[in-house]
Amino acid sequence: MVKLKVYADRVSQPSRAILIFCKVNGIDFEEVRVDLSKGHHRNPQFQEINPMRQVPAIVDGRFKLFESHAILKYLSCTFPEVSDSWYPADLSIRAKVDAILDWHHSNLRLGAASLIVNSITGPALGLPLNSKAAKEAEKILGSSLAKIETIWLKGNAKFLLGSSQPSIADLSLVCEIMQLEILDEKDHERILGHHGKILEWVGNVKAATSPHFEEVHAVLYRLKAKLQRQRASMSDKIMTSFAEANRRERERERERERVMKLKVYTDRMSQPSRAIIIFCKMNRIDFEEVRTDLAKAQQRSPEFQEINPMRQVPAIVDGRFKLFESHAILRYLVCTFPGVPDHWYPADVSNRARIEAILDWHHSNLRRGSASLVFNSVLAPIFGLPLNLEAAKEAEKILDSSLSKIESIWLKGNSKFLLGNFQPSIADLSLVCEIMQLELLDKKDRERILNPHKKILQWIENVKSATNPHFEEVHAVLYKVKAKLQSNPLSMSGESIKSRPKVKLSPKL
Repeated sequence: MVKLKVYADRVSQPSRAILIFCKVNGIDFEEVRVDLSKGHHRNPQFQEINPMRQVPAIVDGRFKLFESHAILKYLSCTFPEVSDSWYPADLSIRAKVDAILDWHHSNLRLGAASLIVNSITGPALGLPLNSKAAKEAEKILGSSLAKIETIWLKGNAKFLLGSSQPSIADLSLVCEIMQLEILDEKDHERILGHHGKILEWVGNVKAATSPHFEEVHAVLYRLKAKLQRQRASMSDKIMTSFAEANRRERERERERERVMKLKVYTDRMSQPSRAIIIFCKMNRIDFEEVRTDLAKAQQRSPEFQEINPMRQVPAIVDGRFKLFESHAILRYLVCTFPGVPDHWYPADVSNRARIEAILDWHHSNLRRGSASLVFNSVLAPIFGLPLNLEAAKEAEKILDSSLSKIESIWLKGNSKFLLGNFQPSIADLSLVCEIMQLELLDKKDRERILNPHKKILQWIENVKSATNPHFEEVHAVLYKVKAKLQSNPLSMSGESIKSRPKVKLSPKL
C-alpha cells in the first residue's frame, strides 16, 4: 500500500496542524517539504497536486486533496486509529466543530495571518509590509480571540465546546494563534496578555499533543530567534463518512429529541441564507423561516444573539440544538434529515472530502471577492456605510481569479456540476447563490465580469434548473432589489462612487 504523502511547509500554520495530527494519531506518512519562500509551490509538479498552489496538500494513493480542514476531516474518517474525540461521530457535536472551522476562515485566520504577513513575513513572500492593513488585521484578531473565549471556552473548559480532549478545531485554531510567536515580545504580550483563557487553552493543546507539538513548531521558534536578531531595523513597523447504522440511530434520536419544527433564521438578501432555504425546500424539510432583517439590525437583538452570538445569518434552531455558519448547517441538515439524496453530500469519504475542499476554499476566495464587490459598490449605504471604489476594484480582482479557478479546476470538460457530477452538491448550491449576488450590479458591469466565463454561466443555469421552482422563488427578493437599483443605476465605471446617489430601498428589502 502506498504511504500517505503530506506536502507541507512548517512555517505554514495549517501545515503544522496536519503534521501534528498525523504524528499524534500514529498515521504512517511521508512529509514532502514545499518551501514557500523558494516558490516550490509554483512548480508544475506541485500544481498537479494542488492547482491552488498552496500548502498543505495530501496524496493518498491516487487520491489528492487540499484545504487543511478538509484534510483533517478526511484523515479522521479514513484512518481507523484516529480517536473519536478529534472529529466526533455524534452528529450534533460534529456540526459544532464544523461551525468553528468554518468561522475560522473569515475571522481568526483572516486576522492572525494578515497581521503577520503585513507586519513581518511579507517581504519573504515578495510582498510589501503594510502597517495600515496590519492594524485592521489586529482589530479582527482581537475580536476573534474575544469571541473564542466568550462562546467556545466558557467556564473552566480545557478545550473548545467544553470538551475534555482536543478536536481538530482546537488544533487548527491553536496552530493559527502560534503564528503570533514571531511577533515582537511587546506586541505579543499586548495582543494575548489579557486573554487568559486563550493562553491556558493553548497550553492545554500543547500538553495534549506533546512532544509532537513542540517538535513541529521548532521551525517557528528558529524563525522567531532570527527575527529577534533583526528586530532593531524593523522597530517602527507592526510586527466522512458515518456508518449507516450509526446515522440511522442518530436520526431516530434526533426525531425523539425534536420538540418543535426546525427554525431557519434568514434574510433572503444574504446569499448563504438563500442556499439554506433552497436546500430545505428542495429536500422537503419541514421548517419555519424566521425573517431577520439585516437592514434593520435585527441580528443585533439580544434574542437573536442567544441563537447566534456572531450576530449573522443564517442560523438554525432544531429542538434544543442551535447552529450557525451556512456550510456547517448544510452538512448538518444532510446528515440529520432522512430522505436527502446522497448527491448533496456523498457518503463516499473521498467525494465528500473534495466537496469539503471547495467549501473551505469558498470562504477566502469567491465569497471574499463577490460579497466585497457588491457591498462596496452597491449595498453599503443600506447599512449606513459609504461606497468604496478602491475596495470594490480589489474585490473584483479576487472575484475574477476565483471564477477562473472554478472553471479550470472543478468545471473541467462538459461538467454540468462541480467535480464532474451529474447532480448538484451543497458546494454547487452555496457557490452559485454567492455568484447570484452579482445580479445587483449594473448590467454592463455584470456582463463584463461574467461573460468571459461561459462555463460559469452554464453551470449557474444548470443549478437553477436542478433546483427550480425554489431557486427563482427564493431569489425573487434579489430581483426586486435589482429593479429598484435599475431606476438609479450604480455603474462601477466612469463616475466616482462617492458622487453617486444613494438608492433608497424599502425596509422590507
